[in-house]
Amino acid sequence: MSTRATIACANEDGTFQATYLHYDGYPEFAGVILNQRFNSIEKVSALLAGGELRSLTSEAGGPEYLARARPPKHVCDTRSLLEFARNCDANYLYVFQNQTWQCQKL
Repeated sequence: MSTRATIACANEDGTFQATYLHYDGYPEFAGVILNQRFNSIEKVSALLAGGELRSLTSEAGGPEYLARARPPKHVCDTRSLLEFARNCDANYLYVFQNQTWQCQKL
């Protein structure tokens, strides 16, 4: 059983870029990795640019993207972000905003 999550970055205009994470989306794993490795807007943007994620870790050390990863989704507001996360069947929502990660259990 996988713990799915949505990972998003808030834009200055109130919109978001968001993607799906399939495995290990719980805070004790994904939350720790996001805080340690993806702690700047540049790193978060690069992570999201790859699209849908299978896992935040791989044998090579970096994130592992799904073989047929869809690009990140641009959503207009918080309501749309929550809808996207629920449609992904996410258990957690991570949002990078103001140089920090926020986690919400869904």
